[in-house]
Amino acid sequence: MAEGNANFCRSGGDEILDILLIEDDELVRDCLEVALLEAGLETTGSVSGEAALDLLCADRPPSVVVTDINLGAGMDGLAFMREARQRCPGLPVVFISGRYGELRGMTTSERFLPKPFTTPALLRAIEDVKASSEVR
Repeated sequence: MAEGNANFCRSGGDEILDILLIEDDELVRDCLEVALLEAGLETTGSVSGEAALDLLCADRPPSVVVTDINLGAGMDGLAFMREARQRCPGLPVVFISGRYGELRGMTTSERFLPKPFTTPALLRAIEDVKASSEVR
């Protein structure tokens, strides 16, 4: 799926689980998009935090963000989420990384998955953060 194919500012009352996937590695991003789409999740991939910010809209943010922490040059996944949460407070996120063993100080609307991970593990993490964000 090409970057920016969806805009999270859609109108309408249909409850669709939208996933904004931010991953700078094209092969990893493509594989994750396919897995999420096969699981029935509407998914938009982005190569960078800066490009992903252009997709955000406060009146209809994605249901969950899945972001790599290390995104190459520019904004990393942690900086992206700080900015995104200024626009969309409480936005649920699953952080993924092959370089971090764990993240400390996570909130109930955050999960961390070390790479490599399985599709079922990613889907569980997405379900967990989405459910946690709805409890508030």
